[in-house]
Amino acid sequence: MSKSRFLAGFLALFAVLLAAWNASGVGVPCARLVLALAGAAGPMLHGWVLELPAGGQSRPVWVHGVDRVDLVIQLDAVVVGVVPLTALFLATPRLGWRRRCVLVAVGLVCYLVLDAIIVTLFPLLVFHQNAFTDIVGTFLGMLAFVGAPVIIWFGFTFRHLQGWLPSLRG
Repeated sequence: MSKSRFLAGFLALFAVLLAAWNASGVGVPCARLVLALAGAAGPMLHGWVLELPAGGQSRPVWVHGVDRVDLVIQLDAVVVGVVPLTALFLATPRLGWRRRCVLVAVGLVCYLVLDAIIVTLFPLLVFHQNAFTDIVGTFLGMLAFVGAPVIIWFGFTFRHLQGWLPSLRG
């Protein structure tokens, strides 16, 4: 398979999966899962407690004593990274369907756990504002939105890709 055919397949799959993602509303349970994971990890890791929206509250809030940090992350935009990740796995040539399905499942778990880590770190990065937390926050945002799907896909398929991309052979 040529690189251009792979790219065309990926882009077509990405478009179809993105349309299905938007129509199905599957991002809502993904976002809830990320919130549940972050909410469970936060108190153990840094003592902040994640309060989910209730009453007139419009978004989740991290609480630590009297300190509060609104979770102003667009969770639906964060979890949409599962779409290109899935499209990459589905477009990868010469993968058996069983292996492809396993890679999609494991890749999605890795991606959602990464999102949960970012949401868990959010109150530390926002409450303690300084140059370091700004840089780390920006890096994590780019990682979640741009890098993570490709990094996860490449990490799980590198050996397989070596077979059809001579430039990756050592």
